[in-house]
Order: sequence, then C-alpha cells, then structure tokens
Amino acid sequence: MRKSINLGGGFKINLSKSGIGYSWGVPGYRITRTAKGTTRSTYSIPGTGLSYVDESGRNRNRTPSSRNNARNNIQPIQQQEQMCNIESAEIESFKAAEIRNITSAIEKTIRLNKWSTVLIVCAILIPTYPVLTLLPIIGIILKIVAHKSGTVQLEYTLDDDKKDEYNRRIGAWKILAEGDKEWQVIQEAHVSNQKVNAGADRNVKRVVCKIEETTPFYINTNVDTIQIKLYKEILIFLPDKVFIIRKGKVGLVNYEDVSILVSQTRFIESDPLPKDSVVVGSTWQYVNKNGTPDRRYGNNRQLPICQYGVVYLTSGTGLNIEMQFSNVNKTQDFEELIR
Repeated sequence: MRKSINLGGGFKINLSKSGIGYSWGVPGYRITRTAKGTTRSTYSIPGTGLSYVDESGRNRNRTPSSRNNARNNIQPIQQQEQMCNIESAEIESFKAAEIRNITSAIEKTIRLNKWSTVLIVCAILIPTYPVLTLLPIIGIILKIVAHKSGTVQLEYTLDDDKKDEYNRRIGAWKILAEGDKEWQVIQEAHVSNQKVNAGADRNVKRVVCKIEETTPFYINTNVDTIQIKLYKEILIFLPDKVFIIRKGKVGLVNYEDVSILVSQTRFIESDPLPKDSVVVGSTWQYVNKNGTPDRRYGNNRQLPICQYGVVYLTSGTGLNIEMQFSNVNKTQDFEELIR
C-alpha cells in the first residue's frame, strides 16, 4: 500500500508501509530521501536513457511514537501561585530539512499577501499624499499574484482504507466544532489558597479558539482540511501532516508523531454558562472548607461546576496544546472517532 503526494515544483512525498520518503529534482538531477533513511542522488542525460545513481546513508532507528506517552508530555502544574504558559516550542523546531521547500514557499506567499494588504490600505492616505496613488494598485496586483500563483499544490492519492481513516478524523473534528464553546488553555497555576478561588486547586487562563473545515488560500489540495485557530498559531490538519502557522512562519509535524489525549475536567465556571454545558454542582467564589459561603464577602457569587471535555495535542518536537470543550458528550464522540 502506497500513496504519493505531488507538491509541484519537482517536490514529491511518497507514503508507504515502510515509512515516508521525499524527493526533489529537475530534468537531469533528482535527490531522494528514502523511507529507510538513505539518500539517493540520480544523474541523467534527458532523452538518452543514460543515468548514474549514488546512494549513501543508513537507516536510523525510529523513536517510539509519542502517542503512547502523551501524559508524559503534558506540562506539569506549578507548585506556586504564578501563572505558567502552556505553549508550543519555537517554530524552527517544526522545520525538518526534507520539507523546508514547502514551508518556505508558504511563508513567501504569506509575506506577499501581508505586504499587498499594507499597500492597499495606503489608499486612505491618497487624499493627503497623492504621490501614493500607485501603491494600492500595486497592492491589488500583488494580492492577485499571491492568491493565484503563490499557492502550494498538495495532491493526495489515498486507497479506500486510508480515505476512510482520514474522513473519520475530519468528522471527529467537525463534531467538536458543533459545541457551543471551545477554549485554549494558555496559562495555568497551582492554587494554594483555595478559599478565595472557589475551592479550585488549579487556576487557568483561557481564550476562545475556533475549529473550521476550511483550507487557507495558500494551500490548494484535493482533500478536506481542518483548521484550528488558536491564540498564537493556526493548526492545519492534512492526511500525513499538521501545518503550524505562527506570525508568518510555517512548521510541520508528521501526523503519526502527534499525540491526541482526551479527558474530562470539573471546571468552576465564572464566565457566562455555555448552552450545552453539563452542570454537575455548584460552589461559591469565596468558600469555607465545609463548602458553605464565606459571609465576610458581600459580593460572594454562587458559581456552577461544569463537566467539560479536554483535548491535549502534544508531540516530541514541542507541540503543546490544551483545549477545553463545553459539550462533554461531543468530546466523547470525538475520542471514539479519532482513534
């Protein structure tokens, strides 16, 4: 069983049971990184049938997938009341040499699109500075070039089993997106004084995130994709890889190296209650050890305790994402489908 991905520009990815191989070349020369870990250089004279092949390197032992060690990758709770960031590694950690051509091409398109927007916005300055008249026109031209010619082509050929597996994954993320609220947990701290924290032993900072079944303009592919728009980055899921887009920089993680861990948490909700949340109890913002409200505080609110779903995305290369979902039932359905 094998699937081949043609990325255009002479760049191809070959996926088979033995692993992933990459190749790039032009007429007369091609360099290939095989699934066994060897590097093969092929020199030829087009039209003559003459060629020379040089192969070097040995297969390296593969490290176990981090999928089975997900819990060890989760950042531990700090033993002090100081917020600790929950974030992924620097984008350079997700740039393997084999796929640098892809990430560089996308980065170039993102930069071109950004600068075209800046030039178009200059239109508001034309009444004051007529000399800027040409800048918006140039910006429009660059915008068209970025959207038409700057896209990276990713064409997948999947057999029936792989297609079913990928469609199941896409369906799992779509189910999560149907919930009322999704958050990314970006900071955490251990709470020593639970009395003034509604009895919670962990304090977190959350921001709303979004799951979409869309493909960004800089990628043109024949398969459905999922985008997760997070606080500092965007994740784009494809059959074999996950793109990480952060501040105009692009990285990649092999999907087989991504660990997805699903669990549940009892969360004391101080924000407006999501429509589909499951309330399992209540507490007070300022609470005594026996669970009764602390009468010394006049503005002591009663707060619901909700059962939320939690999804952790981690990898050995530094991916570290924690998300909460208001609909715990959909999180359970996600767990069944994503396996």
